[in-house]
This record gives sequence, C-alpha cells and structure tokens, in this order.
Amino acid sequence: MAAAQDIAPPAVPDLNRDTEEGRVRERNRKEIRSFLAQLCLVRNLPSFEVIIRGGNGLATEFYQVILEEFPENALKRCPADFQELVVVKKSKIQEFLDGLEKNIVWPYMADEEVAALLFKYGLKDEEERIARWVTSRLGFRKSDTPAFKARRIRELKEEMEAGKVVVPENIGEAEEMEDGEVMEDV
Repeated sequence: MAAAQDIAPPAVPDLNRDTEEGRVRERNRKEIRSFLAQLCLVRNLPSFEVIIRGGNGLATEFYQVILEEFPENALKRCPADFQELVVVKKSKIQEFLDGLEKNIVWPYMADEEVAALLFKYGLKDEEERIARWVTSRLGFRKSDTPAFKARRIRELKEEMEAGKVVVPENIGEAEEMEDGEVMEDV
C-alpha cells in the first residue's frame, strides 16, 4: 500500500510562506487588499463630493469623481493580471462618460471576471469584509457633514497610500462590526 502524500494539485496556489511562490502570493494578496480598500473609499466618495460640488447626483458625476480619485498607485503594486483587468474596467468608466458605454456597474459591483481573479488570489469573499473594515476605520456618525466625510475618506486613502494604514492580513477572520454607520455603496 502506498503512503499518502500531501501534494496539492497544480491548480492550487502555494500557500506556504516559506517558499518564494508563497511569499509572492502573500505580497500580491496584500497589495490587492490595499487596492480594494482604497477602491472602496473612492467609490463611496462621490456620494459626499457631488453634494459638496452642488451636483445633481447623476451617474456621470459619480463616475467622474471615481476617475479623479482612482487609486492608481495602489493598482500599480498589484499583480499584472489584476492590473490589466482593472485597467479595462476603468476604461469602461471613461467610455461611459464619453457616451460610448450604456451599462456600467463596476466598481460598485464585482462582475464575473473580477470575482474569478479574486478567487485566484484567495480573496473571493474579502470585498465585503474589507468594506466593513474601511467603515470601522472611518468611524462616521450620522451627524458628520458631507465635507467632513469626504475629507476623512481622502485622509484614510492618503494614509493607506503612504503605508501608514494597512489592511489586516486576517481580515477574513474579522468579527462583524458592532457599532458605527455602515457605509453603503450608492
């Protein structure tokens, strides 16, 4: 009888941090988490920024703010396949603003392509957890003004860009938030 072997099939990525492949995978996961957290901030900024600017709340106003504040630096640190997909998704936003694209949901909702890539990096279920973590970091109160909220979102984004604030590695194990206003995407 042959001894059982502890060998993962080739399609399963190396989770061992003691190997170069495992370290690269963890670094990629960290950078994708950071990008997703900053994207969460950016996609929620328009709901406050449009009010400050005196806008009408049109989708074009929202997507314009997203393009202005897009976390380019965080994206540049992500793996190439992730970058390529996000660049395509981002170009769809510009096409929408130019009147060339009619239906657009990203970055407000992950589509199948984004979900598949998140699955590849073992981050399939982390977007919602990251959003809760971002919400808890912001600590908004209902009485906070749109200007305060927009300023705080930008501050947290800058802190993340500078590496002063890092999305916890164990965010997947994070407890449900108990208090605080949950930031809902518009």
